[in-house]
Amino acid sequence: MIETLLIVWRESLEAALIVGILLTFLGRAGEESGIRYVWGGSAAALMVALFCAAASGSVMAELDPDTQEIVQAGILFVAVVVLTWMVVWMHGHATGLRGDLERRASAAVATGRHLGLAMIAFVAVFREGIETVLFLWGVVAQHGNVTALPMVVAGLAGGGLAIATAMLFFRGFKQLDLRTFFRVTGILLLLVAAGLLSSGLNKLIGLGLVSPIVPQVWNTSWLIRDDSVLGSVLSALVGYRSRPSLLEVLAFVAYVPPMLWALRRAEHPRRPAGDGRPVPRAA
Repeated sequence: MIETLLIVWRESLEAALIVGILLTFLGRAGEESGIRYVWGGSAAALMVALFCAAASGSVMAELDPDTQEIVQAGILFVAVVVLTWMVVWMHGHATGLRGDLERRASAAVATGRHLGLAMIAFVAVFREGIETVLFLWGVVAQHGNVTALPMVVAGLAGGGLAIATAMLFFRGFKQLDLRTFFRVTGILLLLVAAGLLSSGLNKLIGLGLVSPIVPQVWNTSWLIRDDSVLGSVLSALVGYRSRPSLLEVLAFVAYVPPMLWALRRAEHPRRPAGDGRPVPRAA
């Protein structure tokens, strides 16, 4: 499942970069005693995120089918909002991420509060973990009955790629351009979010809660069927449907162009009037 691999890769890489920055800072500062606190906070966050995922699955299983559909639509819309915010925020703040983390870690080391290092790592990894759980729930809600094995395999592959990417970054590989990586994956994730938005509206249409306006705008099943390999890939990446309703088309058009503009604006923030200083470019 392409979107699962992409989501886990992106989210895991952000967590790995944060942990790596903390470990690198502690190593250079000669504070090896704080390293185990960073690992401990990261491990605790991962376990809590997995527990939340299991607990949410148990709660969903207790709901009746119609309520499940409504809850899944809600999950899809929340996932769209959080995914959009995460992508745009990361582009606007990635440049100062290292400095902010090192300042917080330095303050924790200076006061001897190593538990503060564990908390910094815990909050960062837990945030990425919970976002991953939410986004993967959105993927499950989008595709309906999804077997666990493909998602687990895609998730492990995404996690492995994230670790490999982070290791290359910290080893100083000049060929690895994280700015380009985050730009490309950001655009792909916004398209994934557009697909989640379309799927959420489709569920509400199926429940009779909203009108499709026009039930079918076009039919491209003769060219690309929804159940074909290419159709599945396009569905994962851009929310492709061979028979979309007008409401879904309008939602896609209303979402994608403004979000791409917001992404570009976050990469190139405007300089205040009268300020001659150069504006640093986001990573």
